[in-house]
Amino acid sequence: MRYCVVKNTTKVIDGSENSIEIMLQNAQNAGFAETEVEILTEEEYQERLANEPKPPPQPTSEQQLTMEMTMAMAQMQMDNMMAIAELTNLIMAMGGM
Repeated sequence: MRYCVVKNTTKVIDGSENSIEIMLQNAQNAGFAETEVEILTEEEYQERLANEPKPPPQPTSEQQLTMEMTMAMAQMQMDNMMAIAELTNLIMAMGGM
């Protein structure tokens, strides 16, 4: 098996046993110039796949809930601090106590 991919990627245009000429023709039919693609063997393709950076794992439901609760508590603390600051300013404006 060979893979015709966009150069320096793993984006497959044609993955088959077709001849290189047919694969390049298929790439051109798909709108790619011959200079924009490359043909990889199965081994080269698998190696490239293995070397691609992996996306960071998604947080679990429990981790997501913990983050949301932490953010909500931080927002409440900020809101309380703002309210205290506003009350302090009002008291000061009224001549203090």
